[in-house]
Amino acid sequence: MLPTTCGEQPFRILLADRSEETRDLFAALFLSMGYEVKTVTTGTEALAWAPLFRPQAVFTAIHLPDQSGFDLCAALRRMPQMADVLIVAITGHLSPDCARLAHEAGFDHYLVKPVKLEAILATLPPLPAK
Repeated sequence: MLPTTCGEQPFRILLADRSEETRDLFAALFLSMGYEVKTVTTGTEALAWAPLFRPQAVFTAIHLPDQSGFDLCAALRRMPQMADVLIVAITGHLSPDCARLAHEAGFDHYLVKPVKLEAILATLPPLPAK
C-alpha cells in the first residue's frame, strides 16, 4: 500500500497530458478527492517538475508532444527519487503491444480511455479521513 501522506504533505500527483481538457478533468477529480496535483503538457516539463514536486504518483499519456510516455516513464525510473513512485499510463489505444511496452517501460498500471472512475481509484491509495 502506498502512503497517503508524506509527513505533513498531502499525496502528490504529477499529471502529464497534451490535452488541456484531459488535464483539467483528471486534476479536478484528484483535487476533489484531496490529492495535490501538478499538471504539465510535455515529457520535458514532467522531468523538470518531478524532482521539485516530488510526486508519489505520475499519470501520463502515452502520446506527449515531445516524447512518448514510454520514454518518460523510463526516464523517471532512472531518477533515484522516482524509482518507487507509482506511474500510470493513460491511452486511447487498447493493444497488446502497447500494454507490453508499458510494462517494459516500468508503468505500474495501464488505463485505456475512456477510463472509468473505479479504474482510476483502484490505482491510488485512499486518503485518510479528516
